Amino acid sequence: MVASSRLDARQYALEYRIKNGSEKMTGVDSLRRKASHRPIGTFLAVLALCAGLVFAGLYGMFGSAIPIAGGAILYAWTPMIAAGVTVWVLDESVRDWLGQLRHLRVGIHWYLIGITIAMLGTEAETIVAVLLGADVAVPYAPISDYILTFGVTLFLAGALEELGWRGFLQPRLQQRFSALPASIGIGVIWVLWHVPMILTGTGDFTVFWEYMLNMTALSVILGWLYNNTEGALPAVMIAHASHNMPRIGDAAGNVPAVFDILSGDTVFYLLCASIIALYAGSQTLTRDGTLPVVPGQLGDCVPQQGGTAD
Repeated sequence: MVASSRLDARQYALEYRIKNGSEKMTGVDSLRRKASHRPIGTFLAVLALCAGLVFAGLYGMFGSAIPIAGGAILYAWTPMIAAGVTVWVLDESVRDWLGQLRHLRVGIHWYLIGITIAMLGTEAETIVAVLLGADVAVPYAPISDYILTFGVTLFLAGALEELGWRGFLQPRLQQRFSALPASIGIGVIWVLWHVPMILTGTGDFTVFWEYMLNMTALSVILGWLYNNTEGALPAVMIAHASHNMPRIGDAAGNVPAVFDILSGDTVFYLLCASIIALYAGSQTLTRDGTLPVVPGQLGDCVPQQGGTAD
């Protein structure tokens, strides 16, 4: 693979020196050698360990009453921590991986698209209710709630997960699978990672099967946004933070019965994900057939290729 050539060369040089007796393999070298063959498996193992330890500590202190402020925020850091540890174990550039956060200069329309999709999803039921003639109270929550939720999510909580989901997993899974199944797979992992918070009632979660549909559809949308901006993680993080915002309008009337089965945002995200897959294609989710580089490695945007990522 073009994107992994530097790692392959470094690994080959190390193995050559060890084989010829010029260098002894240390414990770290052995770990890196094994991790280099299974970067995704390494990430998932580190994530499970990190998330498990954090959750065990929180549950030990608070039981099932884990506070959102502090507890859930700390748990939200675990994908970022797991990705950073894995990048270090792989002997890649942690600085380059974190450099995704500086990738701000993409068209403003991508930021607006991400925010708009997230907000339309949140307001889908309200919009339908208005079209059917219902009265709507605006805003639903105090203005300070919107500002606080967006700021905390973007800088301290959920949006930081994107350093693990899109910032690590997305480009690496796309070395082995096409972009659509890679995005769906990340959505499934994303939901399973939330299970401890769901079981303790920490946060506002719907029924599990609907939450799975919601998050996998959203994962396709965010994967599409990531790929089309050549890995502009801030655009994805802002879209993620917008998704976590409280709804703006509160409809004073009945909404269609379909929303008793699937929430408005789930229906809207599934529709958007389907349109994206049909329009951009499942291979790369981009019209030009290119993919972002793997953060932490050298390389250029390359078309989808086969290879072994795990």
